[in-house]
Amino acid sequence: MKVKIVLGGLVLLFVGGLVAAGWWWARRPQIIRLDNGDQLTLVGVTYGRHHVPPAEKSKPAAGVRQRRGNLAFNTANNTLVVWIRQEHPANRWPNYQTYLYDRMGAACVGETTRRNSYGGGSNEIVGVEFDSFPRRSGKFFLRIQEFVPNTGQVMNEKRFVLTNPARGPFEKWEPEALPATKTDEDLSVTLTKLVAGAALPYQRNQDDPSDGMNKGVAATFTIQRNGSPVTNWQLVSVEASDATGNHANSGVAQSSWQDNQDSVFIQAGLWPDEPAWKTRLQFSQQSDFASNELWSVANLPLEAGNQQDFWNFNNNFNDRRSNTNKPVAEADVNGYHLKIYPAKLFSDQQQGNGPVDGGLHIQVTPSFSAGMGLTLIKVADNQGGEIQNNGSGTSGNGRSTFYSYQLHDLGGLTNLNVTLALHRDRFVEFIVKPAKAASDAQ
Repeated sequence: MKVKIVLGGLVLLFVGGLVAAGWWWARRPQIIRLDNGDQLTLVGVTYGRHHVPPAEKSKPAAGVRQRRGNLAFNTANNTLVVWIRQEHPANRWPNYQTYLYDRMGAACVGETTRRNSYGGGSNEIVGVEFDSFPRRSGKFFLRIQEFVPNTGQVMNEKRFVLTNPARGPFEKWEPEALPATKTDEDLSVTLTKLVAGAALPYQRNQDDPSDGMNKGVAATFTIQRNGSPVTNWQLVSVEASDATGNHANSGVAQSSWQDNQDSVFIQAGLWPDEPAWKTRLQFSQQSDFASNELWSVANLPLEAGNQQDFWNFNNNFNDRRSNTNKPVAEADVNGYHLKIYPAKLFSDQQQGNGPVDGGLHIQVTPSFSAGMGLTLIKVADNQGGEIQNNGSGTSGNGRSTFYSYQLHDLGGLTNLNVTLALHRDRFVEFIVKPAKAASDAQ
């Protein structure tokens, strides 16, 4: 009898030990150490519109002055926030990006934004927001891509395992059959193919070509205007959503026309196993504008200026004491009032280090409504030579939108000729089930 009692006690002790070990294992903090020794610890996950970091499983380092309530914030929509404690030297901020993967690693999304909250100079909690995540899954993963000097971007081998705080059930949307055609005014778009998991024309993870980070969405479509095929309209952005509440906005990574068909790579999509995506495609005209959309300004003066004043144009514009800029020309185009200001030749750019750059400002009043666009068609010198620019930056003051264009190689010039178009984009929407790329479908 004593033997049986002793054996029973040993069994209970053994089982108790296993339970205790399992409890410790489940409660242990998840830690990722970066290449430079910085340490990231998973604090927890919250979901909703009001976010406060959860209580930590391990005691924070001594001297950390953060309080959970002081780190709280609100989001406009229901959002997933991953809370991470980062420990690092006071003079070095950790250099990394976060990516959320489904359990199979077939797809991933990057963080929407990061709330940096300083706690003690070398130890703080940050809240990392994600607008989309695999909401039908019980668990998913967070991976860290860090920047390593003399090496570049490197994916850390470890990952955080996250439990879904907002798992379904969710409704399932019914997809349309492809090809499908949608129309906005005089523009018709026929979507013939949408493929998730397609290899992007570039790689964000150089060590693993099959990584979900290197996958995007491939779309193929044709465009007609007034019933005739056209190739001068370009897909400029995609808004995608699904029935679970995910949202993703993406630009276009690459576009190629062949036989009146455009094939594009979209940088980011949603989760490919979802029954259907709602995709809203924005198309913008690139050439052959109507006469009432065009405005040309000849002999625009090129004046000396400095780069700081140029990029602070909007702030200076609102300050009447510092604003000395006066428009050179004004016109009403397509229902808006345009003003163009003297072009600037940057006098503070270091001479002898290459072509001298400058810039150009255009003001649009009232501020653009959704879907209106301004295209700088051509900037030329007085001999007709074209001046290159790197596109526009925009700012506003509530009443007007300001477009800023940086121009290149302006040395020796005194005047410019400018042609621009103010035009309306077109939008079409499809609800479609994305096919899987051949490598992912196997």
